[in-house]
Amino acid sequence: MTEVRAGTGARRLVFTAALILLSGTLFAQNLRVHFIDVGQGDAILLQTEDHAVLVDAGEYHEAADYLGEHGVDVLDLAVATHGHADHVGGFPTVFETVQVRELWYNGQEHPTLTFERFLDAVLASEAAYREPARGDRAEFGNLVVEVLHPEGTAAEYDGDLHDKNIVLRATYHEFSVMLTGDAEADLELELLELEDVVLESVVLKLGHHGSNTSSSREFLAAVGPAIVVYQAGKDNPYGHPHAEVITRIEETTQAEIYGTDVHGTVVIETNGIEYWVETTKHQ
Repeated sequence: MTEVRAGTGARRLVFTAALILLSGTLFAQNLRVHFIDVGQGDAILLQTEDHAVLVDAGEYHEAADYLGEHGVDVLDLAVATHGHADHVGGFPTVFETVQVRELWYNGQEHPTLTFERFLDAVLASEAAYREPARGDRAEFGNLVVEVLHPEGTAAEYDGDLHDKNIVLRATYHEFSVMLTGDAEADLELELLELEDVVLESVVLKLGHHGSNTSSSREFLAAVGPAIVVYQAGKDNPYGHPHAEVITRIEETTQAEIYGTDVHGTVVIETNGIEYWVETTKHQ
């Protein structure tokens, strides 16, 4: 049986899988946040009845397959947080599978064949291209996606790709989710020092697959999540998530922790106040 949990912050209830079977009818107007199991990589789908946003696409074909399986044939927005293969490698197949209306990327180049294929796919598509800056927003009904980082285009930046990684905060009524890509501790500190940026979120997607280079205690405390999700491959060679990160989460927050290596695809559904968590692997 698939495990389903629900809550409004501190309150937690356990529902049966039957609730999810009915969710298409009962919660047709809800937001569903899919943390897609793509192995060692990131791919997150934000989906309402009328709109779909994809943040990263993993390295291979899994994200495109998932979109097809869930009836997504148009993406209002696709976001590539940075140019590493485990975030952009799957986009060429996505572009072949669905219509992408707009793509956000920070503009930074990366000298790999995978990145070149990503660029070729973008250029061959009809998607509008944009290099977003902090404060930029996109609204899709009640779903709002806001850019927290970087401060502007990274087209001329020649440092580490993680430095200018796109960080997003998405809101749906009172519900919020922080999508960090591969943001590391220095980037987190930069966000903490900004006075006009809201970090507090119900859900936090851990930076860099749960690596100890990310998810500082200060950042975890500022976000204050009720749910933490990391995306990592089972038995990956990097040891993600690192044990010290899990310890930081447990000591700094009261969040429930989900990982695609353990739970498979994790889907969080919300009506904007309450939320429900569904996993594809029962633990």
